[in-house]
Amino acid sequence: MEEPYLQIQSVTKKFDRALALEDVSLDIQEGEFVFLLGPSGCGKTTLLRIVAGLESPTGGSILQKGQEITHLSPAKRNIGIVFQSYALFPNLTVFQNIAYGLENRKLPKNQIQHRVAEMLELVGLQGYEARYPAQLSGGQQQRVALARALAISPDLLLLDEPLSALDARVRANLRIEVARLQRQLGVTTIMVSHDQEEALTMADRVVVMDQGRIAQIGTPEEIYHRPATPFVADFVGLMNFLPGVVIAPELKRVKVGKVELNLHQEILHPAGQDVILAIRPEKVQVVENLSNGRENVLHTRVHEVEFIGAFYRLHLQLGEEERLLAYLPPQRSSVYTIREGEEVPIYLPPDQLQVYPKTSSITV
Repeated sequence: MEEPYLQIQSVTKKFDRALALEDVSLDIQEGEFVFLLGPSGCGKTTLLRIVAGLESPTGGSILQKGQEITHLSPAKRNIGIVFQSYALFPNLTVFQNIAYGLENRKLPKNQIQHRVAEMLELVGLQGYEARYPAQLSGGQQQRVALARALAISPDLLLLDEPLSALDARVRANLRIEVARLQRQLGVTTIMVSHDQEEALTMADRVVVMDQGRIAQIGTPEEIYHRPATPFVADFVGLMNFLPGVVIAPELKRVKVGKVELNLHQEILHPAGQDVILAIRPEKVQVVENLSNGRENVLHTRVHEVEFIGAFYRLHLQLGEEERLLAYLPPQRSSVYTIREGEEVPIYLPPDQLQVYPKTSSITV
């Protein structure tokens, strides 16, 4: 495999006594679109700023194309940065904002004009050259910020929650545009976000961070379908958690309440150990015909029903305290009684159940 374009090696960052990053290592290939995903305060923006040269790490190193850049100034890294706040110059026109980095590099005037025209076409803002930022919508301002970052043909594009200040519809549209531009240009890109949907729809790989550490690295599909920890499972998408006890690890059997469940996942915990079972709401199946002897069936009671449009979201009660979510397509709702208080048997497919040790912060 070719040498990574960017290597983040054992990076640590302390602010006074607070540890923002702890031994973070990550390799990024050329042309990859990588998301740093996690809750506020997990260290993702600090890591991005260290890659940009806006912060210095307390320990560790950053290599770009095999050359160490850990303490290189931002101006010497050939990076484009887009911030959440756009950071456009309010007294400059759209043309002047996009041309700013090119003029600093003292490029010929005709070359600057040609490059700005290219960028305006790329982000769909032809004809907006003479407008000022205050005359643009939030989505248009963010397009200008993106065009300015791309105008200098950066080796690396860094995006710090660039869509979070936009309303939902504009954010969804611009998400598609940013992903298209990244693929079209092939520029190596790191984007910080706390929005799981952005990460799942845009990224080649997702780096989930928790309390200054990397919790999991994987494709969107791996992160969603095979979360490595309860934290990842809980943070990315919705997840049901159920308390269980290992009955027979060699047979992959776990007891939930009075019901023994089969799993396909290998159980690495001894018999008698408390564990957490996890399953996505869309994988929980409402049973239509309950035949005798069918395994992995739990009896629940409907606590609440929400009509979402594309599906019904069922809030199911299992025992006194445990709750589960299940999704039911509207076209199947006529088959089932889904009124509140009704009993509903559910089937938990063995290949969709995941098991975690109970020594976690997840409350079940």
